[in-house]
Amino acid sequence: MGTVYFFRRYQEVFTLGKFRCGLTKGRVAEPDASGYVRVTVTHIGRFMAAESVLVIDDTPVNLKLADLILRKEGFEVRTARNAEEALALLQGFRPDLILVDINLPGMDGLELTRCIKSDPGTADITVVALTASMQPELKEQAFAAGCTGYILKPMDTKTLGETVRGHLYSRRASRRLPSGIPFKAVELEALRRRFLEEGLGDTRRMLETLSGAFDYEKAGRLLHQWAGAGGALGYSEVTDTARAAEQLLQNAPLDKAALRETLTNLLYAFSDSAQDDLRPLPEFILRELDGKRVALTGFAPEDAERLCAALERAGARPRLFRAMDAPDSGPVRDCALAMIHVDAETARSPWLSPARAFPDQPIVLVGGRDRLMALDARVQLLARELLIDGWQPEEALMRCTLALQRAAVPAPAVSDSPVSAGSRASAPAASGPPRVVIADDDAVIRTLLRGTLENYGMTCLVATNGPDALNLIRTERPDAAVLDINMPEMDGYLVLAAIRHEKIPVPVLLLTARSHENDISRGFTLGADDYVVKPFNSIELVARVKRLLRR
Repeated sequence: MGTVYFFRRYQEVFTLGKFRCGLTKGRVAEPDASGYVRVTVTHIGRFMAAESVLVIDDTPVNLKLADLILRKEGFEVRTARNAEEALALLQGFRPDLILVDINLPGMDGLELTRCIKSDPGTADITVVALTASMQPELKEQAFAAGCTGYILKPMDTKTLGETVRGHLYSRRASRRLPSGIPFKAVELEALRRRFLEEGLGDTRRMLETLSGAFDYEKAGRLLHQWAGAGGALGYSEVTDTARAAEQLLQNAPLDKAALRETLTNLLYAFSDSAQDDLRPLPEFILRELDGKRVALTGFAPEDAERLCAALERAGARPRLFRAMDAPDSGPVRDCALAMIHVDAETARSPWLSPARAFPDQPIVLVGGRDRLMALDARVQLLARELLIDGWQPEEALMRCTLALQRAAVPAPAVSDSPVSAGSRASAPAASGPPRVVIADDDAVIRTLLRGTLENYGMTCLVATNGPDALNLIRTERPDAAVLDINMPEMDGYLVLAAIRHEKIPVPVLLLTARSHENDISRGFTLGADDYVVKPFNSIELVARVKRLLRR
């Protein structure tokens, strides 16, 4: 291996962008002018022998995805597409664990498990069932056949490795091993593109043949595969729609009209997902992040990899630091932004100290909602933005962009709109509980919003459409407003534009089912202060409304 740049010096595991390796022999130089350390690695090795896993699934996408994830976690992985192929492999390969899909063609996964457990040579191998079915009796059948675990599809790509180790070592969690084979983002992207391209073609053929020579068996098999693989690859809409179509196929008599409608929705789901993956990043994100150094600390390796890949795509320069590194050191100060993942280690570190030495550097706090809410209020106020665990790369880029933009606005009037910032500065201090206008045309959402905010001591004023919301804001002058973008008569954008044009001093949070960056960008261009994408989490919503009220 040749020369590689790493961020940190003497460690067992060095991390850089999308690559991790165990360093057993090497030469470490002093940091260069940019703060990087040059390491010439002469031998890369594992710290201990890797456990082996056999994955059996008839869906090529699932096989490839499981192979990528588990190899990334340091496992030795073999794959098989059916029971017969698996039994042939077991003649010369003895894995530590077998992941088997229950719904295999020919001999199914339950029968294969019984066969494995009845052979003295393989009886002690741990077998874990994989299935997209939610039927409780299937779980009981899996354990009766000899499985010691049960994993629902779509597989959780973040926890699959830990789940496998938990079954191997019979404990809740285990220490991660260094990666045996680097997990390349390009491989996953190729897999996602192939999944969408094949799904589009196969769904079109289903629709074309539905009134004629429709292959029910093949359609059922494909729908089952898409239901399992879609969510694991990040396409939840594909998973949900494929499951609905699969259920229709199982109903007797078959409702062809309903099936045609559902398959049409599935075609749109594949098409929309493909367009989303191919769309370029908005210009305002590229303009704000290009060339910026971003400090990252406290992130698990896989999350650091995803963040580095996303930031590099936007032209930023991510740099990784440990929680024990000094946050006021030169390399950290050189960064335009710091992203701190809140966990047990970083919560006690100088990075999250209320007396932090450089509060002017914009900070994005990342983590679980409960952990973020539990932070000292002074620490929460240091953050320009919050990013909740479960984020997508585009969401992370959006929050970084907003944090940098808000850092340019003098405190305490933090706003994206010069008009609103000036008008809020002159607004009188509110007395009594804060009043919040809620505007949404969905009765269920309105009830949920009102109940949530009132439980946290806020008074809610409710509107069902845009004109009513604007009139309430004009007459009541609330402390904050939560506006749904998609409302009849006058959408949330128009209400927001009118508020800013009239210089009404109210912070606005947009609530929307849209997650495209350009839609969100339009809201901030009009003067929005924050946004939440449906389906939203109540705790996150409250946290964001409270942040608006404190400004």
